[in-house]
Amino acid sequence: MQSLVAIVASAIAPLFFEVAPEVRTTYVSLGKIVEDRPMQVTSVRGGVDAGDFGRFGVRNWDVSSLTDRRHDAHHRAFYHTEIGPTWQYDLDIADDWRLKNDLTRSWTFYRRFDNPRSNRTYHWWQIEQSLENPYLVPFSRLRRTFRGSDYIYFKVGIRRRFPVWAGLSITPSVFTEGGNSRSWRRTLGPKADGEAWGACGPNSVSARLEAAWSFGQVCGCSMSAFVFVEQYGLLGGDARRANGASGYRCAHDDWTLGGAGLRLKF
Repeated sequence: MQSLVAIVASAIAPLFFEVAPEVRTTYVSLGKIVEDRPMQVTSVRGGVDAGDFGRFGVRNWDVSSLTDRRHDAHHRAFYHTEIGPTWQYDLDIADDWRLKNDLTRSWTFYRRFDNPRSNRTYHWWQIEQSLENPYLVPFSRLRRTFRGSDYIYFKVGIRRRFPVWAGLSITPSVFTEGGNSRSWRRTLGPKADGEAWGACGPNSVSARLEAAWSFGQVCGCSMSAFVFVEQYGLLGGDARRANGASGYRCAHDDWTLGGAGLRLKF
């Protein structure tokens, strides 16, 4: 019997599954405040750990409203989902220095909107990177959309994790988000003066403070909980003027948000 258990454990060892449910007071997407009421977000990833060749899997990310705020535009709470294959690869550079890479090809589905034009599917490629080290960790995200939309979006920032006590840590970070002119128009609408948006650049900056508790192995999985508070702000007078002229009910130039969630790794 013990040998059978060992064989089964050896067979599933390369497999992994991760899920991270959370609640956010505000939903910020690609640098834009989409909803300033509570939303539920769930990230799921599973696949095979191929050792030196990295981790191959499938990622799903979805968001749902926790209020009826969108009932005038949407038939139900579920807002949208993103799903697609991923490849994660870590490159060891030196002692305690590692470049983490996460490549994703994904589809974003918007459905059940009253306006048929809103029921669309977006296709995109994305690469996320972070240079893990004992000091300041720079991180970035670059997304290129096509077929259903056409823009370039980026996120760049730095963070550092500070251990506090018995599994408790705090991680302050600051980051900026932006993109090309099409991304700016998607986020902020047309410029208030009617001119076209300029070249690629940042349009918002955020500062975040996260506290996390690691509980170690619980019921066969690694579990941690986290809470965060974040301050969001638009950059530049043109961005703020366009945001104010948009008339969108969640068009805030500055906004404080927060959230809480779990991270489970099997």
